[in-house]
Amino acid sequence: MSKKVKISVTCPQCGSKLPVAIIEDDLGKKKSCVCPNCQKKLTFSVSMKLASKFGSDPTLGGNEKDISLIIETVPNAMTVYQSFELTSEYYTIGRKNSGGPEHRPDVEVETTDKKMSRKHAAIRKKGKSGFTLKDIGSKNGVYFNNIKLDADEEVYLGDGDTIRLGETEFRVNIAEQSDDLTQ
Repeated sequence: MSKKVKISVTCPQCGSKLPVAIIEDDLGKKKSCVCPNCQKKLTFSVSMKLASKFGSDPTLGGNEKDISLIIETVPNAMTVYQSFELTSEYYTIGRKNSGGPEHRPDVEVETTDKKMSRKHAAIRKKGKSGFTLKDIGSKNGVYFNNIKLDADEEVYLGDGDTIRLGETEFRVNIAEQSDDLTQ
C-alpha cells in the first residue's frame, strides 16, 4: 500500500486549482492530468521537496490538538443533505439495510443511495490529528478527490476533500476540538 499525498496544481489556461494525488515513487518525475473545467492537458514535475511529506505518519508525535471530522452529503436525486460528526475510532459508510421493523444499522453513516454498497467504505481515526479513508470491498469503488482508490489503499483526509461513494458525494470538514467554550 502506497501512501498518497494531495497537492494542488493550477491550470495555466483557466486558473482552476486541481487536486492531484501523488505517491513517493512520483518524486522527481513528470506527471499529467486533465483540467476538468477547460479540458487542457497539464504536465508538471513533482518536486523532490515533497519528500518530507512521505517521511513519517503525520498523526504521530507530540502535542497535536484533538480533531473531529464532519462529513456532509451533497444533496442529489439519490441522497438528501445529511451531516455526520465522526469522533470515534472507526466508522463504516454504506447503504441503509431495509431489513424491516427489526432493522439494526450495520453502518454508522447511512444513505439510501442504491449504487452504494451496504458496507462501502471505512473512516478510521489515527492518533489525535488524522483520519483515513479506505474502500472495504465496495462494488462501485471509492473516489477521493475524483481519483479512484485501489482496493487496499488507505488515504489521509484533509479539510475540503471530497469523497464519492455510488452517486453520493461527501464534503470533508475537519475542526479542532477545544475545551474552551468561549470560542
